Amino acid sequence: MDITQQQIENIAPNADAAKNGRDLVRQGKFANLKISADKTVIWGECAGSGKKPYSTSFDFSNEGNPVGRCSCPSRQFPCKHAVGLLYAYVQQADKFAAADIPEDILSKREKIEKKQEKKTQEKESIKEKAEAPKKVNKAAVVKKIDAQLSGIAIAEKMLNDIVLTGLSSIDKKFEATLQGQIKELGNYYINGIQTAFNDLLLERAEVKNEEYTRVINQINYIAELLKKSADYLAKKKENPEAPPELTSAIEEQIGYIWKLIELMQNGLYEENGEIVQLSFNNYEDQARKEFVDEGFWINLKTGKIYRTRNYRPYKAAKYIKEDDSLFTALQMKELFIYPGDQNPRVRWEAENTTQRALTPADLQRIIAYASANYAETIKSVKGTIKNPLMDKHPVVLLLLNKAYIKGDNLVVEDEQGNTLTLADIDPTAFSPATHLKAILPAQPKGLALTVMINNDVQTGLFSAQPISLVTPEKIIRLLY
Repeated sequence: MDITQQQIENIAPNADAAKNGRDLVRQGKFANLKISADKTVIWGECAGSGKKPYSTSFDFSNEGNPVGRCSCPSRQFPCKHAVGLLYAYVQQADKFAAADIPEDILSKREKIEKKQEKKTQEKESIKEKAEAPKKVNKAAVVKKIDAQLSGIAIAEKMLNDIVLTGLSSIDKKFEATLQGQIKELGNYYINGIQTAFNDLLLERAEVKNEEYTRVINQINYIAELLKKSADYLAKKKENPEAPPELTSAIEEQIGYIWKLIELMQNGLYEENGEIVQLSFNNYEDQARKEFVDEGFWINLKTGKIYRTRNYRPYKAAKYIKEDDSLFTALQMKELFIYPGDQNPRVRWEAENTTQRALTPADLQRIIAYASANYAETIKSVKGTIKNPLMDKHPVVLLLLNKAYIKGDNLVVEDEQGNTLTLADIDPTAFSPATHLKAILPAQPKGLALTVMINNDVQTGLFSAQPISLVTPEKIIRLLY
């Protein structure tokens, strides 16, 4: 059992749990530390606030999904005591005496194994169901669509009222009315549209010096979303058994939550997937009242760039494990791919994943996937972002040939002489372009740059924000 500091940070639910776990070790709170003969389980006692110490353990029999346990009442998983036990092992492995695994841990391990077997059988059943003809309850589908269309009609009236009133004329009374109507949209199975209106109010609250560009962009997005949603649902109502739209995220944008079996039924999964994280960031989504952990990944088999998002509602954030940067290659039995555009969202099950160290061959493969013709890439991306419903900041991988400073900005150039300006999307939040200037070699030819595209309608500048640099030795993160 080889436990590293990085692994503990990945296991800890958040930074506070990791810090608190380290503090427990520093304060000498652990005693009676034990390790099994096969080195798959560590356990011990940790002094808490009561007279009786907590019994805590970590079971690594499934290295891809280690299990921490503790007798404390914390709802956080794993708790700080279990995380602290891992730090104790890393720092004081010689204090862990060999012993037989306690019966209660063996019993719990057996239950997990049986549960896993059952889950595997269920998954096989899911595959069988996915391959079987899908039965559709037409009446239920039509009833739901009717409710959604009613909600969209309400939303269209709301948008009309906003436009007719004028953005600068919206007072507190009208805003309170809007908030009540937005809340009501949650009753019509159109939560995605509801979130879009919440975003609109938040954008308006951020307006300074009568600069309404971002608000108008959101209005245009909502208008297009309502039109596309109404058209899509009307066609679906005519033929309830028709397959869902798979080339766009319209179902999710309306508010649908995809199930794994549905992704399988529509062929939206890849067996034995292998991906590498190119970039990671976390931010707040005030409209959804959630923290969002966002990662961008590249498929080592295809070169496709995916996105992951882990949502942590404000009220439950401390109990939900944060995603974090991952510097290894991630392998999984099934990689589920959601309908989407340039960077579709993906998902996998943690218990069916393993990690391995990145190799020079992996890095060379990633670089080989990078675009060597910026003009073609820009043309493709511009075609994507023209659609109001598509992501306005798609991520692409560029092969570097030359790089130089022009004015205040860094410019990259391909072998055909096509150029692209690098600039930060929000200079007040972070400055990855500035970070890149400090580390980019004078001769960057043969390196790859992961960038997030930005078309600034105010300045007319089409630019790219660098988020990671891929070299033959490593991936350097610029966005964090």
